[in-house]
Amino acid sequence: MESNVQMRSSLDRIRHALLFEVILLALTIFALVGIFHKPVAQMGALSIALSVTAMVWNYIYNWIFDHVLVRLRYPLYPRSFKLRAGHAILFELGLMAASLPMIMFAMKLSFLQALALDVSMVLAVLVYTLIFNYGYDQIFPVPQSSK
Repeated sequence: MESNVQMRSSLDRIRHALLFEVILLALTIFALVGIFHKPVAQMGALSIALSVTAMVWNYIYNWIFDHVLVRLRYPLYPRSFKLRAGHAILFELGLMAASLPMIMFAMKLSFLQALALDVSMVLAVLVYTLIFNYGYDQIFPVPQSSK
């Protein structure tokens, strides 16, 4: 790895994941209750399970993503909109592999019903992910290393 490559620290990655999930939970939990007319406890439990799964995946995925960029000698920062879009899409596809069975079980949905719900959630979260990550990079920039 080149000495002038600066990556986010583990603590920064943890802050990123926690902020992302807390804000997303705050924005979505009551919307889901209203849309699906399910008890708050049921939607809350599912949302928290999905959130914890997403936080673990977020840490692992972003660590892998950064290391792949370094291996390919692609600059880590600044990240273009195109790179952020690809990053978000790949993240959500990976997360769907874990979330689909959880949604099927918790909401007693068929595979196709759960898939439709999961895809809808992914589309909404993709927009949120792009906006959040762009804002996070602006508020918490990675320090530039000296060459």
